[in-house]
Amino acid sequence: MKTLLTALLLLGASTCQAQEPAAKPQVLFQTYDAYHVPYRIPAIVTTKKGHVVAVADRRYCQLDIGFGKIDLVARTSKDNGRTWSPDTVIQRGSGIEGAHDCGYGDIAMVADRCSNRILCMSVTGNVIYIKGTRANPNRIARWYSPDGGKSWTKAEDVTDVFYAMLPNTRTMFIGSGRIMQSRIVKKDKYYRLYCSVLTRTQMGDKDVACNYVIYSDDFGDSWAVLGASTLDGNDSPCIDGDEPKTEELPNGDVILSSRKWYGRFFNVFRFKDIHTNQEEGTWGTCVASHDVPGGIKVGANSCNGEIMLVDAVETATKRPVKLMLQSLPCGEGRVDVGFWYKEILPNGIYSPRAFAHNWTKGLQVSKTTSAYSTMTLQKDGRIGFFWEEQSTDNGYNMAYIPLTISEITGGQYK
Repeated sequence: MKTLLTALLLLGASTCQAQEPAAKPQVLFQTYDAYHVPYRIPAIVTTKKGHVVAVADRRYCQLDIGFGKIDLVARTSKDNGRTWSPDTVIQRGSGIEGAHDCGYGDIAMVADRCSNRILCMSVTGNVIYIKGTRANPNRIARWYSPDGGKSWTKAEDVTDVFYAMLPNTRTMFIGSGRIMQSRIVKKDKYYRLYCSVLTRTQMGDKDVACNYVIYSDDFGDSWAVLGASTLDGNDSPCIDGDEPKTEELPNGDVILSSRKWYGRFFNVFRFKDIHTNQEEGTWGTCVASHDVPGGIKVGANSCNGEIMLVDAVETATKRPVKLMLQSLPCGEGRVDVGFWYKEILPNGIYSPRAFAHNWTKGLQVSKTTSAYSTMTLQKDGRIGFFWEEQSTDNGYNMAYIPLTISEITGGQYK
């Protein structure tokens, strides 16, 4: 009775719309109980051929990356999520105490739209984020699949490259889930990549959480910081932000969406002229979504989520639109993962406050404990949604469901 009452209270506390999608969730990686190896941290991509690749942490150490042995495991679907391959290890942690390859976790991924390559970035080693120092940092690994997820290269430790970009940062990691590939900026062979990092940066005598957006024009071989010059924390686009994500507006400007209590932090990087200079521009002033009229406001939780721009059609008018999706838990605590959405003007120029204004509650995907989430646009036009469902001590079931835009928006768009 107590369990039932708690579930009903959690359901009542949610602020997302509860609906029943046509498809049923599938558990791709199952955390059975406290006596089995737990899974966490979803990432999912769609390859050029339309294959969907889902990846998660297999946490032998039972805890976050940095505490011990963690493998990264993947499953692939060639039929838009109907069936899935057996799981395979794409990076195996050695489990050796103090080793730079002790564990691999918190993966961020992107599949190149013009080739079969997949880029993966993750945390690696045996140092937890909050304990990292310049001398013994939270480490960063990079590797690729050259063939759409059939095979994977050996992970390369690129820690020094990233810490050289941010000299006042003592520890950092890339926000897990989706690395965003530009639809506009292309240099030589590749469209630009954007992702964002959470850092601890020394500002005077304070150790402050700061977000930065980084970009790559060569599919992850090299990286640079977007719109920051002093790199001392004062030019961070989001001071006090947590795990961050990025997306691109239709005009090429870049959105930073960062984890926080009761909603999200949002900021916008406006290019001076993206057609002539793809580096020059300025960040706005970061805003909290729950402080803005009509902004995203959820219960007392702080959790990673995903942001993604999609093409849609307004159902009533048949008008083509751009639609921004944001996923995160909607209830009190890490429960009731769901969607918020906002129509974006095709040529609109947004301040952070304008971007944070007037979002609509969408589909509530989960009706129980749930946490991190991410998504990918599948070849069939549905959104492949991958999230942490049903907490079991140190892990979750890693659940997947394909959703239509109509299901996400309650029929307002399709």
